[in-house]
Amino acid sequence: MSDYFPADLWIEILLKLPVKSLIRFTAVSKSWRSLITSPNFTSLHLSNSQKNRAILRHYDEHDKQEHYRLLEFAAKNGAFAINSSSEFDFPLNSQIGYYRIVGSCDGLVCSIDDLFLFPSQSVVLWNPSVRNHVILPPANTNPMEPHVVVLGFGIGNGVHKVVRIVYCRRPYDYGFGVPPQVEVFSLGAANWRTVDGFNIKLRILEFMWSQVLLNGIVHWLGYEPIDDDANSYNYSSRSSILSFEIDNEVFGEVILPDVLATGVASMCLFASEGSLALVNYSVAFESKACDVWMMKEYGVGASWTKLYRIELVEGFDRVVGFRYGEALLALNGLDLVAYNPESQGCRSLGIHGTPRSFYIDNYVESLLLLDGNREPAEEDLNRDVLEGWV
Repeated sequence: MSDYFPADLWIEILLKLPVKSLIRFTAVSKSWRSLITSPNFTSLHLSNSQKNRAILRHYDEHDKQEHYRLLEFAAKNGAFAINSSSEFDFPLNSQIGYYRIVGSCDGLVCSIDDLFLFPSQSVVLWNPSVRNHVILPPANTNPMEPHVVVLGFGIGNGVHKVVRIVYCRRPYDYGFGVPPQVEVFSLGAANWRTVDGFNIKLRILEFMWSQVLLNGIVHWLGYEPIDDDANSYNYSSRSSILSFEIDNEVFGEVILPDVLATGVASMCLFASEGSLALVNYSVAFESKACDVWMMKEYGVGASWTKLYRIELVEGFDRVVGFRYGEALLALNGLDLVAYNPESQGCRSLGIHGTPRSFYIDNYVESLLLLDGNREPAEEDLNRDVLEGWV
């Protein structure tokens, strides 16, 4: 094709193609394989990828399988829609049911198979679009005493990083007696490295540690005991958001409004349309309603605004995803439904899964982790298409 079109023209054509097609075209010639797998092409293609998607994970009790698929967002109202043609097979088998997901960034999904039981397990970075993954080396910090591991994943200055916070604790005790230890792994590095010189006052509950990545900053819900010698979490503790800048590797804090500054165990954190969003349940674990809040101007505490309330009628378990136009709710009947705040109505998405297995995060297709030496899988190849491009 290069005999008939200028190189810059057919490169522009390739940049607009989906990842699956590009994987097929790596079999056209060595020069095409070299181009498509090059860091520069990967970066340019990522910048052109569609941004109106999310990845959904759920565990279906019917077939006893873990499923990953794409959700599309409607352009006008942000409504969720299933992309039935895009379902991914996770490459590893879980020892405990399904992998705990840390987060998603630039088409990479970061997860770990510990479910808080084996916090020394390795972390996995997986790109479902190219069906490739890497298992990170063992971390350096694994205390003998009971401990909780909090993970974060994102990108800063063009480098994807995983941050690992290790809280040591006494058995059956949420009060941590020693300062946490922090390690960072940069994609492409050989080992984890220790990060010093910080003062983390906030503590993160092990069952509430899911991250939110926004503007190159990882966020977790946390709390600070009123008494420094407090041995357990209580509802009079000050709640807040712990942040970690991926590029500068600096911890910070995002202040919550006074009405939300207690009861971290009854809140969940999300990101929506470039802002932090928070769902606050009326009573932890026995909620009859929840309020949706949004920080309309990042870093400005006064911009926290209550958007609406969701009445949790019988059968609703929790909010698992949020867009300004809709919220995703998990039902105890193992269904996922989209809730419209204006009509206060729900519509089924036809997805079954255990309520605690649902996970949703923003997603874009990317060529990251595509190995230039890897032969395309048989299902990637379409000889008729290839012959038309040779």
